Amino acid sequence: MGYEIHIRRKGDDYPIQMEEWLHYIENDEELTYTNNIEITLPNGMILGMSGEGLAIWKTEYRGEEIEITFMYKNDEISAKYMDDFQIVKMKAIANKLNAIVVGDENEEY
Repeated sequence: MGYEIHIRRKGDDYPIQMEEWLHYIENDEELTYTNNIEITLPNGMILGMSGEGLAIWKTEYRGEEIEITFMYKNDEISAKYMDDFQIVKMKAIANKLNAIVVGDENEEY
């Protein structure tokens, strides 16, 4: 399944709302909103995911253009962990949303 990194607010009193996330996506030139993602696996099969609150970050990693998917679920924004460079982007997002970045084991970055 893989390790995920999450953007969330501390405590349960003031969770990130879907509307805040969608507004953030609109104002971040590096993110593209989508409601459907398809990934071709090495064996040729296509894995699809759809729903509200998905965003794609196209960036360069080790000389190649890659896409990282951010998904809103359960009052937080999550992405599969790839490398520490993405934590920098997630911290920038978290800062704008008055939130923090944590891993699956609740360690704060």
